[in-house]
Amino acid sequence: MRKAFGLLLIIILSLFKNFVCTQPEVDACYNFYKAGDYRRSIEAGRRAVQKYPNNIDAHYCLGISYRMVGEFKLALEHMKRAESLTSNKEALMYIYNQVGIIYEKMGYLDDALLYYSRSLSLARDLGDKSMQASALNNIGVVYYYKGELDKALDYYEESLRLKTNEKEKATTYNNIAVIYDKKGNYQKAVEYFQKTIEIEERYGDYHGASIVKLNLGNTYRKMKDYEKAEKYLLEGLEGVKKVGDKYWEAYGYKYLGWLYIDKGDKRTAKDYLTRAYNLYKSIGAERDAEKVLSAIRELENKR
Repeated sequence: MRKAFGLLLIIILSLFKNFVCTQPEVDACYNFYKAGDYRRSIEAGRRAVQKYPNNIDAHYCLGISYRMVGEFKLALEHMKRAESLTSNKEALMYIYNQVGIIYEKMGYLDDALLYYSRSLSLARDLGDKSMQASALNNIGVVYYYKGELDKALDYYEESLRLKTNEKEKATTYNNIAVIYDKKGNYQKAVEYFQKTIEIEERYGDYHGASIVKLNLGNTYRKMKDYEKAEKYLLEGLEGVKKVGDKYWEAYGYKYLGWLYIDKGDKRTAKDYLTRAYNLYKSIGAERDAEKVLSAIRELENKR
């Protein structure tokens, strides 16, 4: 699996914060989040939740902050709490989308599809094209995981038609690249991945660019260009580790494991895959953990 879906989703925090009167601790959480300092946004979010346990913004900000570092169980807990605190359609539109992202990364695809669909329905009712595009993109992700590649591509293309901002298109460009990779059209995948990286870096989203570099490195692995594969995988891994993104750190280890399998170094491969497995398990990404465990067992059987 290669994706940058949830992370690169456009979240209009300033709009969300208008639903209730915020407090300094909540503002601090959002400000650290927007700066990409997720550890400090979590600290501020914890203080906000402790001081204002019924503040929807406090739970929402803490939830998205936990998600960004791969703490999915905690992210879900606070996002569901935010859901219980409001009946505002616009707020729920954002919350449903976030809950969908969390369920998707935990491997609960049907639950993810349910929440993405709820977000899409509200976005259409409210005439919010940006959130329609985000929800369509994320529904496409679910169908990708279900193996329905053409259906996923249809959703990505519908999402692109609603987007006018280049930065917003980057997520979907990455996802289209993933489809081409899966279909074996590696050169086309490389073109889309490189286009995405260029956009992300131009807008200063180096975290997002690092994720796409991991995807690109894995595609180069499939092309048997091991030198470029290792270059992009190590660059991407360094970038996601800087911000404490455990989910994509695990992806980096998994991709490096696959690379060393291809290079014939099974001992190093097993080391990387074991790191990936342990990290996936620690953050509750059960589907990904099981896939890596299967790869480890297969590697041991071959030995």
